Amino acid sequence: MKKALQSILIILNVVAVLGLLAAYISVFIPPDKVWIPAFIGLAYPILLGINVLFIILWLIFRMRFAFISLIAILVGFGNFTRFFQWGGENSDDTDVKVLSYNVRSFSGDRDKRDKKENAAQIISMLSEQNADIICLQESRLRKNNIFNLAKTVSDLENIKHYQFARSSNTFGSVTMTRFPIINMGEIRFEESRNITIFTDMLIENDTVRVYNLHLQSYHIEPKDYEALESIDIQEEKSREVYRKLGVKMKDAFERRAFQANEIRKHIDECPYKVIVCGDFNDTPTSYSYHVIGENLADAFVDSGKGFGRTYVGELPSFRIDFILHSKNLKAYNFETLNFRYSDHLPIVCDLAMNN
Repeated sequence: MKKALQSILIILNVVAVLGLLAAYISVFIPPDKVWIPAFIGLAYPILLGINVLFIILWLIFRMRFAFISLIAILVGFGNFTRFFQWGGENSDDTDVKVLSYNVRSFSGDRDKRDKKENAAQIISMLSEQNADIICLQESRLRKNNIFNLAKTVSDLENIKHYQFARSSNTFGSVTMTRFPIINMGEIRFEESRNITIFTDMLIENDTVRVYNLHLQSYHIEPKDYEALESIDIQEEKSREVYRKLGVKMKDAFERRAFQANEIRKHIDECPYKVIVCGDFNDTPTSYSYHVIGENLADAFVDSGKGFGRTYVGELPSFRIDFILHSKNLKAYNFETLNFRYSDHLPIVCDLAMNN
């Protein structure tokens, strides 16, 4: 009986290892060509946790089998470091402070706060942070009575210039900076309200391009969450809820793959150092992150600590907001601010220009 149980556990362990390896490989597979691996990549933290449990189990009962999962984890340890850091580098000798924040149209984390009051709290936070470059996504740009961009720029002591672009009649992205802007532009995607804007700014006699991006979201509505909480997998109606949710996720994976490829092409043609900020709506074990982050450094990996989660909405909390940068810049003092006035958290870091 013991041998039979041991054999079953070994088989399950091998399955868990194969799932983890598949998550590693998924980042190289374009979801707009083959989309199923994207789901596996999204499940990386769960697959990692299962393999850690197997290590603990084998250490208690059969130590030699602990290496099955241990080796698999070590093979992809770079993925783990993108989710968790013990503690990064800090320095007071830096040149540029960068902040990125998806403000969720100033509607708060659960649509319960007054939007004008919420916007005021966010502006106050921006003032306290005193960043040199501020990238906002899902900003409200039409009704000045909630968020007046020109007045905000005037009130922020460290900000002198700005760029904005609407992704719909009401919402869009904003980049604010204390540095002179010498060029600006947009990357738009067909049949999508998501947008990327880029801003060339002069920093210490050096031109740097800042990309402010917002990739495709899953568009999962509150009613979808309510349906998931009350479903019975055996009922046909419940299975339909799962099917529709799966279709939304598949569509988002495919659209993000296309958007990531377009942004990557644009970065490849850029003659300047780059800083890439924004809401990827995807985790570090995703095709989008892998493509956009190619040959760039991740500020969290270099100078963050903890799990670095940035999404605090209804879905599982992952790190989906990033500050990436050219490798000839150096990141310090990365921090995810515990500031809950959106379903995202703001991220900040300092960059040294001459690494």
